[in-house]
Amino acid sequence: MDTSFASTNPPPDSQILCQQCAAPLPVEQGAQYVTCQFCGATNFVDKRRAVFHYALRATVREDAAQAALRRWMAGNATVKNLDQKATIEPPNFQLFPMWLVRVRQNGQESVLLEPAGALSISELKRTTIPAADLEPYDHTLDAAAVPPTVPYETMLEWLRNDHGVPAGAIHEVSLVHLPIYIFKYNYKGDRYTAVVDAATSEVFANLFPAKWEVPYLGLGAAVFAAYFCAALMPAIGYAIDGGTGSGLGILLYCLVASVLAVIFFVMAAIISARV
Repeated sequence: MDTSFASTNPPPDSQILCQQCAAPLPVEQGAQYVTCQFCGATNFVDKRRAVFHYALRATVREDAAQAALRRWMAGNATVKNLDQKATIEPPNFQLFPMWLVRVRQNGQESVLLEPAGALSISELKRTTIPAADLEPYDHTLDAAAVPPTVPYETMLEWLRNDHGVPAGAIHEVSLVHLPIYIFKYNYKGDRYTAVVDAATSEVFANLFPAKWEVPYLGLGAAVFAAYFCAALMPAIGYAIDGGTGSGLGILLYCLVASVLAVIFFVMAAIISARV
């Protein structure tokens, strides 16, 4: 399988060329996908430009995807016991289109992802695409595939405005369909959406029931204030009774610091259990 990416240099206006063997492609009006009759490569056609079209191999089953979602729900970013209290609906599996762009700029190469369709979970752009799992797109996948709706030129504009990438820095572009599970879940009367990458088990979400950070911030402020005051004890002792007072202040500081450590540890454990 050839997993190289398509060159973005446009062919002459009179014809569209296969991005693998450079043979002319017979493109019917309105067609988005063309299979080369010479090498069998699948090309995605956007106006007068053709790029390679891939699908990422799905390696995560539905039950494993739901398990990954519950592990994420039980993590440190979400409210306590979200994995137990949330009601998860059956997922929707789909192949979501993404523009995969290789950029060469300032002597370095980077890979950027931009959605090729309407995307409600913008965090999905942070996913990684294992090159070894890329396969030429097969039209037997059409039933699960979301048609691309973001034109090539719009993607170029996003790269220029959001990433400062000029068209001349773009080395390779491909259209890749990512396998994802879209989960809807309910928590305390609100409905949320999370996406599980069916190739890597990564979980992505824009909005979710997050931990309340105010108790932790309050505890942090209390720790700072308490230890700052305790640290003044040696200086106060020195001011009162010179070196002897300073020594007593250090001993008192060690005692107070030990007691404070126990108190704040217990408080942190209580907050963690309740938030």
